[in-house]
Amino acid sequence: MREELIRVLNMVKEGTIEIDEAAELIEAFFDTKIEDNKKSKSKKKLVIKVDSAKGDKVNVKIPLGLIKIAKAMIPLGLAQQGTNMSKEQIDQILEAIENINFDEFEGENIVDVDSEDGDVVKIYIE
Repeated sequence: MREELIRVLNMVKEGTIEIDEAAELIEAFFDTKIEDNKKSKSKKKLVIKVDSAKGDKVNVKIPLGLIKIAKAMIPLGLAQQGTNMSKEQIDQILEAIENINFDEFEGENIVDVDSEDGDVVKIYIE
């Protein structure tokens, strides 16, 4: 958290972002932290499982809280890269992420692939 705050402050110092934009980034980051602490009891995860026909197996579990933290960091990353995206475009991306209701996918496969070769890919919320 400290590292992100220092990055935002340095971006203001360098003139990469305005003070108002920095305030929004900081607020979003702290709001996400508070929200994550409240919801930490549920500990939902995005699960990605891959079983290849050759016997390779991949099992990845990503806490949904990380996705929300990533949301707070998107504007910072875009600003650091010097993107030509407008504030409105960035806001549209953030709104789309915010409107994802992970609860509606719980217990269902978001992605379910069984190939002819025997490869299996499943992505779901648990």
